[in-house]
Parts: sequence; C-alpha cells; structure tokens
Amino acid sequence: MNYRSLGLWSKILALAAGAFVVAAVACGDLTGVPASLPTLSDSTVVYAINGAPHGAPTALHVYAGQLFSADATFLFDVAFDIDASGHAVLLPQRAVASGLAATHTVGLQTATTAYETITRAPNSGYRADTALVATPGVPVLVQSADPNTCGVSLTGTVLYAKLVIRSVDPVARQMVVQFTADPNCGFRSFLPGIPKD
Repeated sequence: MNYRSLGLWSKILALAAGAFVVAAVACGDLTGVPASLPTLSDSTVVYAINGAPHGAPTALHVYAGQLFSADATFLFDVAFDIDASGHAVLLPQRAVASGLAATHTVGLQTATTAYETITRAPNSGYRADTALVATPGVPVLVQSADPNTCGVSLTGTVLYAKLVIRSVDPVARQMVVQFTADPNCGFRSFLPGIPKD
C-alpha cells in the first residue's frame, strides 16, 4: 500500500467519524432503543397459592402484565400466598420453584410512598429471591431478570413492576391486588402509555 492510498483511507475514516459524531448529536444516543409497549395496569382478585382452586390466578407475570396460575411451567415472577397469621406473602419465582426449575431472579422491596405517587422504579434496593410479607396498602416494587424476555435486549436485562395488596381474605384465600408493569426491558416507568425512559 502506498502513501497515496493511505492518505485516501485517512480521509475516508475522518469523514466516517465525522458523520458518526453528527448522527450521535442529532439522534442523542445511537444505542438507545425506544420503548414499544405501553405500561399495563390492573386491579383484581388473586388467590393464595396454597389453597387456591385449580387454575385460579395466583401469580403475576410482569412482561405479560397478567395474573396466571403458579404451576409447573413457572411462567410467573411473583406468586401470592397467605400465611397462618392471615398476612399476604409475596413469593419470587425461586422461592416457589426448586433449584433447577427456577428460570430467573426476582427482587422485591417495599416503597415508602403511596402507590399512586410511584411513577418510576428505583434501579437498586431489591432483595433477590426472598419472600416478603406485604402489608395492605404498602406498595411493593418488583425487579424481574427474566432471560427469556430480556436476554438479548439492547435496553436492559430487567423488567419492573409495582403492586399493592388492597385487602386480604384469609377464609376465602383471596386478595385484591393492584399492579402496574412496564413490559419494556430496562425501562422503569409506571406512567400510562409507552415509556420515554
């Protein structure tokens, strides 16, 4: 390769670098992928995993924003239960599934503000794979590291949700639960619509 072709390659590389910088400034972030799914919210009755009728909803799947039965498919993030004292208990998937059956880590933490005022999930402070006794009216934040959903995502490897137990009926083995889930990997918004960040 002679000096003339080296000079040409230097100019091409300089032009390419300049175009990259211009594009980065114009677009803000070349690796940032916008969210495409709206947040999902619901308020409904869920059953305790122990004592529920067959097929009854006993667990939350964050990505789907739906309640499912916590069965051997382990297609859920958090299962609901009621202990002997009548308290609501939240069980991350690994607290229900044994060893190899569990597919991912789920972290929980209680919030110190009202459910309605929580518009964004914190990115730290979660206790992974640990059951949590939930007090009615006190919000709980969920962080789900589900590789089946976010394993190849460019925006993050976790999903977030918030939930609150509104009431507990130990006799009927039921709870009224309200939740909002952000199904976009790496996004932490609980505002209605498609998240901006």
